Amino acid sequence: MQNRRLGFVASWNMLTGERGWYKPIVVLALLSWVPFLGTIALLGYAYEWARLAAWGVDCAPRRSGIDYGKLLKTGGWAFLILVTMVIVASVITSILFGVDWDLFMPLDFGFVAPWNISGWGSLFRIVFTPRVLVGMVCQVFIGAFIIAAMLRGTIYDGFAAGWRLDRLAQMVVCDPGGFMRLVGVSAIGCAAALMYSWASAAIMGAIASVGISYFEFYDGALYFVFNSEHLLRHLFTLSPTNALGGFLLSTAFSFIGSALSVAMQLVATHAAGMWFRRFDVGRWGLSSDPLPDGVPHEV
Repeated sequence: MQNRRLGFVASWNMLTGERGWYKPIVVLALLSWVPFLGTIALLGYAYEWARLAAWGVDCAPRRSGIDYGKLLKTGGWAFLILVTMVIVASVITSILFGVDWDLFMPLDFGFVAPWNISGWGSLFRIVFTPRVLVGMVCQVFIGAFIIAAMLRGTIYDGFAAGWRLDRLAQMVVCDPGGFMRLVGVSAIGCAAALMYSWASAAIMGAIASVGISYFEFYDGALYFVFNSEHLLRHLFTLSPTNALGGFLLSTAFSFIGSALSVAMQLVATHAAGMWFRRFDVGRWGLSSDPLPDGVPHEV
């Protein structure tokens, strides 16, 4: 059946298959604006749904009968795994590709976007050099691996299980095709969020004033330039009505972006659950045990 396959379309259909499917996304998008606690709740909701998928349960995300204590516990473990792995991965990537690790920006998917931001004062630049672009590709793979690590921690209800890199590597080696499908799902979600972010920024810049943001090609690198001083100077010249309208429009763009990010994360985590299902989670032993015989298999 289509909804039992590992892929973006299958997970998207599972997410949107019931009437009112958008309601949890709206709630989670609002929660995502709450620092830390909102992120933990979002992760808990996503990975509890992925846990069900890994155990062979085909269902949409729950909207009733939710154990909020369990949800927060799951989200807490996932958050710790995410933060520690992002730090380690960012440091390694910065060494290999020369991107400042402290400038890596966490996304809702457990990814980090390698945007090398340079410059001070009125301008900042996002530099797309070939080296950075290679780093971005690597980050997509790392992001999918982190998603799998968070799900493994969810299945075993603990932090250490998510850091069993040997067992995660065993899964990748045993089923590289399945992992690549997960990478593809994650990449689609990441690309959708980034494209929306850039498009909304471009639209707001065009509405506010010409010259606030633009692209330029210089010395073999593509730059995205944002003139914050120009923007502030323009905002202070607006009437109160126009300023309020701009604020409301900006808030609407931000909320739509948050909802899109939530939906993409739910799809990516469900896809991870479908990948884990191939390894017969019901036969797993201790976290340190190797995978059971006869896996992976198609479901």
